[in-house]
Amino acid sequence: MSLLKLKLIVLIDRYKQVTAVAKALQIKQPTVSFHMKKMEEEWGVKLFETRTGKVLLTPHGKMMLHYASQIDELYKEATMKLAMISETEKKRLVIGCTESAGEWFVKSGALSRLGKISDKAKVSVALYNQDELFQKLGSGLVDLALSGEHSRHEDSSEWRHQLVRSSRLALLAPNGHPVLEAGSDAARKLHDHDFVELSDSSVVSSVRAWSRQAHHFLQPNASFGSVPLLLQAIAASGSLAILPECLLPADNGLMQIKLDGAASWHIHASWRHSYWDQAMAADVVSLLSEEKE
Repeated sequence: MSLLKLKLIVLIDRYKQVTAVAKALQIKQPTVSFHMKKMEEEWGVKLFETRTGKVLLTPHGKMMLHYASQIDELYKEATMKLAMISETEKKRLVIGCTESAGEWFVKSGALSRLGKISDKAKVSVALYNQDELFQKLGSGLVDLALSGEHSRHEDSSEWRHQLVRSSRLALLAPNGHPVLEAGSDAARKLHDHDFVELSDSSVVSSVRAWSRQAHHFLQPNASFGSVPLLLQAIAASGSLAILPECLLPADNGLMQIKLDGAASWHIHASWRHSYWDQAMAADVVSLLSEEKE
C-alpha cells in the first residue's frame, strides 16, 4: 500500500468528502475514487461507506486509520528533518529534558561541551514532563531525553539508557534559620521545621530514600515545579528544602548543609534502540558526561 493511499484514509476521515480530499491532494476526484476502490480490493474488506452525503470510515477503515495516521506523521517528520539537513547541511539534534534535568543542563555547561559537535549537528533543547518526554522520544520528535532516575530506565526493550551524572543531596536553609544553630546535628532536627520540595518525581524519590536511610519522616507543606520558584519560597517563608547540589546556583543567598549518607540524584540519558544515528547519540552522551571545566 502506497503513501498516497494511506494519506487518503487520513484525509477521508478529516474531510468526509471526496471532492475536498481531491482538492487537498491536488488530484482529480475520479483518481481519489479509483484509489479508494483499489484499497478495498487489495485488502478484501470494506473501508468506506456513504451516509447522508458524507464518506465515512467503516470499523475496518478506522482500524487502518490508526496505522495510516502514524505512518503519515512519521513521513512528515522524515521530510521535515531531511529538509532541515538540506537547508543547514547539519543534523538537527533535539534534546528533551524534564524541568530539573534542564536546570542541570544549563548550569553544567553542557551546551558549551556540545559545541565540539557543532560542525555536525544543530542542537535544540525542549522541556517536557516525564511522561510527555518519553512519548516524544518514542514518536521520534525527541532524539535524546534527559531526566532524573525513573522506572522507565529499568526497561531496555525500547530504549537505551546511560547514567550521565550523579549529585549529592544538600539541605537548604535561609540565613538565621534555627536549624543552623545545631551545626553538624542539623540533619537530625529536621522534623521540627517546615519543609518545601521540588515536585520532580525523581528528586522526590531521592529525598525520600535519604529520609528513610536517616530515619526521618519529612512532610513538605508545599511543592514547586521549578528550582527558581523553590528557592524563592525558601527565602520568603523560612522553610527548609533538600535538593541535589548540581541544581543549585552558585550564589543563591541560602545556607547549604551537606547531608550524610549515600543517597544521590541521578540523571540519565535515554534514546531509542532504533534511533538512526547511534554514533551521534553516543558522542552526545559522552560529552554530557564530562565534568564541567
